[in-house]
Amino acid sequence: ALTLVALASTAVAFTPLAPSATRSSVRVADAVTEPEVPTPVEPEAPPAPIVNMINGWAPDAAQPCFGLPGAVAPLGFFDPVGFTKDAELLKVKRLREAEVMHSRVAMMAVVGYLVGENTPTITYGFDTPTIANNQLAEAPGTVLFTFFLFINLSEAFRAAKGWVEPGLGPLFTLRENYYPGDLGFDPFGLKPTTASEFSSMQTKELSNGRLAMLAVAGMCVQELLNGKPVLADLPF
Repeated sequence: ALTLVALASTAVAFTPLAPSATRSSVRVADAVTEPEVPTPVEPEAPPAPIVNMINGWAPDAAQPCFGLPGAVAPLGFFDPVGFTKDAELLKVKRLREAEVMHSRVAMMAVVGYLVGENTPTITYGFDTPTIANNQLAEAPGTVLFTFFLFINLSEAFRAAKGWVEPGLGPLFTLRENYYPGDLGFDPFGLKPTTASEFSSMQTKELSNGRLAMLAVAGMCVQELLNGKPVLADLPF
């Protein structure tokens, strides 16, 4: 009998400990098995492409001619033939280079027509006015040699300044850091220092150059038709 009582007491004494141990095990298991929720990380935006600005201009594919100046009111951007339609940047820069160079030659040609026909010259003396269309063919060889030598040296300087050397890239390609028409020749310091002023001066140069190209073409055709100097028909 004493043995049974002892066993019953022992069983009763150890019975309350089971729930506590179970609860402790559950708490430990919960603490271990609960995963940590990761904090969402937003992806970083890709870095903006590096665009080198030249004279305050950076190519913008969303604008006509990549944002190069020259669109003048009232026509604005005027390209009826579509030379620049879907054109890449290198082609647009090459077309602008050609436009600027032809504009400058035409402006000098207009002055040459008017001055050459109405002032004394080494070749013609005081026999003025004379037709400018005939002056180049009638000029002596020494004058022509000096004239063409100057042209060759000027073109060589322009090619070295703005064009990629043959073999180092595609043919007829301008340098990436070259602004069309900017040869660095500014003896009077007229080049503006701000982007807005440079754009305004470039637009004025193009406007005068386009007018000069039309004017010199008209002068040449007029002299071919009537054989008279440009100013011969003026009433004064």
